[in-house]
Amino acid sequence: MELMPLVRDTATALAAALVPARCAGCEAAGAWLCQSCRDALEPVSARTGPIALRAAGPHAGPLRHAIHRFKYREERSLAEELGALVADLLTADIARGDRCDALVPVPLHPERARARGYDQTALLADARRTGLPVVRAIRRFRHARPQVELDRAERARNVEGAFVGCAGALAGMRVALIDDVATTGATCAAAASAVRASGARSVRAYLVAIDE
Repeated sequence: MELMPLVRDTATALAAALVPARCAGCEAAGAWLCQSCRDALEPVSARTGPIALRAAGPHAGPLRHAIHRFKYREERSLAEELGALVADLLTADIARGDRCDALVPVPLHPERARARGYDQTALLADARRTGLPVVRAIRRFRHARPQVELDRAERARNVEGAFVGCAGALAGMRVALIDDVATTGATCAAAASAVRASGARSVRAYLVAIDE
């Protein structure tokens, strides 16, 4: 293992242990996302081409603040709270009869993951929350520009062909893609194409938020 990532992970773990949890939405002490902010969320559904999207809420207010802190301020402790929101959506759909066989996180490019120190979608797709296997069946082999830097028209072109699937890795499976935020849905659509190329029989996406 490289020394610097180990040092960074240890420092993050110590910070999480020493700094009291404070809500990313309202700054209340006691939790990284308090029950009041969780209760205010309204699930959002959308569709981008052939893939359905489900999210814990719109990309606004407390949820927007929480995601920003999780992705850009190295507050990895938020993975538990935000991942639980995604897992709750998925397990509710499963209870209604929408079966699922595996979780597939939408991966960062390795260079970006190394620079950030972690891949946030991998942290969100923790198998402990759903009991479903997490299958790393797709990889991001093209280093595209961050979607946040682009307008809506540029996003689909930016991620076109960015993902590749492992042939047969998802043969016959019903897959839940896991990601943090969707704006146009272009990233999820591109990742879903790679999932289907890996043999999945169906795919839908579960996210923390949708930018409406």
